[in-house]
Amino acid sequence: MRNRRLLLAMMSFVCTPVLSARGQGASALKLVQKIPMPNVQDRLDHLGVDATGKRLFIAALGDKQNTVEVVDLKSNKRISSIPGQSKPQGVFYSPDFKKLFVANGTDGTCKVFAGDTFKLIDNLAIGTDADHVGYDPEAKYLYVGIGDAKSGALSVIDTRTNKHVWDIKTDARPGGIKFDRSSLQIFVTLAGSDKLGVVDRKKREQVKTWPVAGVPGNVALALDEKNHRLFAGSRMPAILTVLDTETGRTITQLEGVPGIDDLWYDGAHQRIYASGGRGFEVGFVYVYQQRDADQYELIGKVSTSPGAGTSIWVAQFDRYYVAAPAHDKEDAAILVFQPQP
Repeated sequence: MRNRRLLLAMMSFVCTPVLSARGQGASALKLVQKIPMPNVQDRLDHLGVDATGKRLFIAALGDKQNTVEVVDLKSNKRISSIPGQSKPQGVFYSPDFKKLFVANGTDGTCKVFAGDTFKLIDNLAIGTDADHVGYDPEAKYLYVGIGDAKSGALSVIDTRTNKHVWDIKTDARPGGIKFDRSSLQIFVTLAGSDKLGVVDRKKREQVKTWPVAGVPGNVALALDEKNHRLFAGSRMPAILTVLDTETGRTITQLEGVPGIDDLWYDGAHQRIYASGGRGFEVGFVYVYQQRDADQYELIGKVSTSPGAGTSIWVAQFDRYYVAAPAHDKEDAAILVFQPQP
């Protein structure tokens, strides 16, 4: 009975037209800055941040681009472009060791750069279609999702030594990659699957999967550790699913942003930000308010830019950054949003 209600709700999402941001609580996020990135071509992928140095790193994976762009958040200017990439996707900056790690999909490497000069210091072969990254700050291990829809793994890199130390096999290429610091669990999406994967980082194995009703594949995850809630975003259909991290039970499902690429939980404001626009002529951030652990409300549909799917929430700055690729009327840019009360 519950699954039937969920499916009926999802059908209503698909049939409901997307309303304008102005009429859907756009005041949940305020655009406070637009940082231009002229001459950056094609699609932009995931972002990383150096919170101490106030720098943002953006994977620019287009065939004509293949760079990581560096933005100074003090001056709000692009200050560097790191060439020599091969479809850069996941990006992580280590504040402990002042190194930048970039997962490259085409050559299946994780490239390691010095954090000051951006000189290449290591080039690790890790596996097919290296993509999403996740970091364990206690162990200092970086986890990179590799593989395809038939088989996958989390490739584990010791950020102290730049060594590829082991792989954890998963049913398909893992994405999302969220660490539950209150347990040993890592939550991942599984490419092409209607299930989410749960990995035990002590056992170094995928220990279970959780089905998501009516969703053939999720692409983004966010985590509320305090309330034991996992948020999963899917594209076809566009749905946000809320799950209990202790049982894997689906709590609720809401309308999702079309073309989702990234999903973030803002604990200070108890909100979820979902950025979408991949493959669409318009981009949006959907903002959800968490009323309590089981109650959620879509409070805003904030317009961004065509194709602007990826984003990053930086709690230290109370800012939300959206990567907007170039289009006919504008150069590529980073859109900087501030949450509103």
